[in-house]
Parts: sequence; structure tokens; C-alpha cells
Amino acid sequence: MFSTIWLNQMINTLKLYAIVYRNYTSMKILYVLIVISVSFIACNSGEDESMAKQEEQKVQSPELLTVTLEERFQTIPLSGRIKADNRLMIFPEIQGKILPFEKAFREGTAYQKGETILNFDSEEIRLQLQSSKSRFKTLVAQVLPDIKMDFPDSFPNLNAWYSSLHPEKAVPDLPDINDPQLRQFLSSRGIFDNYYQTKSAESKLQKFTIAAPFTGTLSMAQAEAGQVVGPQFHLGTLVDPASFILEASVDRQEIARIETGSSIDVFDQNRSSTWSAVIERINPSLDPKTQMVSIYLSVEGDDLREGMYLEGALPSKEGSFLARIPRSALSRTGEVYVVENDAIKQRPVEVMNIENVHIWVSGLRNGDRIVVNAKPAYSGLKLQHAGS
Repeated sequence: MFSTIWLNQMINTLKLYAIVYRNYTSMKILYVLIVISVSFIACNSGEDESMAKQEEQKVQSPELLTVTLEERFQTIPLSGRIKADNRLMIFPEIQGKILPFEKAFREGTAYQKGETILNFDSEEIRLQLQSSKSRFKTLVAQVLPDIKMDFPDSFPNLNAWYSSLHPEKAVPDLPDINDPQLRQFLSSRGIFDNYYQTKSAESKLQKFTIAAPFTGTLSMAQAEAGQVVGPQFHLGTLVDPASFILEASVDRQEIARIETGSSIDVFDQNRSSTWSAVIERINPSLDPKTQMVSIYLSVEGDDLREGMYLEGALPSKEGSFLARIPRSALSRTGEVYVVENDAIKQRPVEVMNIENVHIWVSGLRNGDRIVVNAKPAYSGLKLQHAGS
């Protein structure tokens, strides 16, 4: 600074001397001094900018964390929504009018196994069935005298079976007929044809009643008494609240580490409740959209509801040494800032596990010092020690 001021004063003096005395020697000296001054000022300016940059980089040390490696067994994260393992979509197999309910057909209504859920008006089909049974019994009565005469050994069994036929009861199964000639005789008289037609009508009549195939609860109901519905109408959904299936997606590279029958703990999003889950099945195909493999876990326990979102993790048999660091220490590019020789440098890491506030990463060494908050940091930042 002082040299610059002195040079300026000398230049001004020589200018004045040259003008007054028109001394060419002084003008030459003036020209040389001007060149020297420009060079000197340029050098000083470069030094000032360099010093300013260094001063700018020397900032107060950010919050640092000393890394301590811990042996961790890697886990495979799982998550998904649970569905009832036993689930029945209720559709009628016939067309008919819904009769008044024995129990309110509403969401939350529970049914025991075998209990009637819905009844349809079956009066017409019931009367037709009774008529068919009467005609069938008449047809059998017409052939019994011929059987008694031509097939006396088979008559007692067929006569006893005929006596059990009743229009109000289900048609009993045909007795065993081993004689080929007797079978041919009965077939020629239409006995077999009428028997199977009557059994078919009985089966159709049973479809006018819908019973619960397992103990469960209605999760959806949209049927009203008096409503006429057909086979395409979705009446409701019955679910078993005691057993659920959790479907989760896993990277195909992790499938080799998963075995059916393995047990893990799953929890809700608030981590307030935990349940035990067992891997039941592994889908052999990849999802074409996500390129992930679906696995299915059975979950049982109290307070479970269909549609709940559960999370869990499968443990690994192979351990590795990882560092537990705050999430804020990881930059958007997947790197952390490490202190080396009082300067900050970027180092790439691999995230192995994620917690609420912290993450487990590989790629750091024991004793490394990292910046806790990666947002204001940058590579090349100089650290200023206390008192410097």
C-alpha cells in the first residue's frame, strides 16, 4: 500500500518537471515508472484476491462427528398392506329375490362357520323339485315287479332304496348295481336319467341359500331384503379376522437370502405394536413393472385390521462393519463430507439401513470425522481452529 502511494507521488512530480522544463530524459523515466507501477499494482491485487479467498475459506469449524464402526447384520426391509387370508367374495349363483335377513347383513356382522348369510326365494324351484321326486318314485315303482321276477337277488336292496324315497327328503344314493344286465334294464327304463336330473335339481335348490364357509365378519355389504339380484351382482365380502397375509416386494438379488418358514417381527407405522410373521410363499415370477419379487407372510394376532400398513426387516446371517450417522450428514449426491488435513473432502458412501433420524452406511473408516450437516458444507472448505 505504501509503495503504491510513493510511486504515485513520484510519477506526479516527474510529470510536473517534464511539463515545466520539457526534459525528455524525465519523460523517459516517467514512462518506465508508469510500467513498473502497473506491474506492481497488478501483483499486489493478485495477492490481495488470493488472501481474501483463503480468508473466505477459513471459516469457523462446523459441527463434526467422530465415526465409530459397529458390526451390523444387514437386513432386508419389508413393507406392505395386509389382506385377510380367508376371504370370500359373495356372488349369487342363481337369480332371485333376497328374503328378509335372519341377521342384519351389514359391515361388521359376524357369522359362524355354516351359519346362513342370505336366503333367496326358492318356493317355485322347491315345488318343481318335489314334483320331480314324485315322478321319479312312480317310475321306480313301475320297474320293481320286473326286477323281482328277473333279478331276484337284487330286488331286496332296490326295494329298500325305493321305500326311502320321499318328496320332502333328499334322494338317497343309488345302491350298488354290479349286474350288467340289471344296469342295462334300468337304463332302458330311464331310471338313471331321472335320478341324475332329480339330484341336479336338489343341487340347484341349495344355491338359494348362502352359508358361511368359515367363521368371519362382513367387510363389505350391499344387499337389501326384497332386492332381485343375479349371478353378476357382488353382494358383499366375508373375511376371517384371525389370519392375514402380508404381501411385500423384495429385490430379486435378495431372494437367495430368504427362506420359507422364516419368522420375523412386523410393526405398524407408529411402531406402537408388534406382531409375528412367517414367510409362507415366494412368487417365482418378477413383477414386470418394478422388477421385484413378491413374498407372502402370514400374520396373526390381536388388533389387526385388513388394509393395515406393516413394516419389518429380514435379518442376514452375514455381518459387516457400518457407521451410524445422522441423515443430515448425507448429501443429495450420496456422499458425506470428511475432514482430511483440516479441509473438507467428499467421500461416497452406501446406505445399508435407514432409521427415523439416523442411517447406517458403509465406506467410512473408524475415527473419521464427518460434518453433521451437509447442506452448508462444500469440498475444499478450510477449518479454522479455535484461537487462530
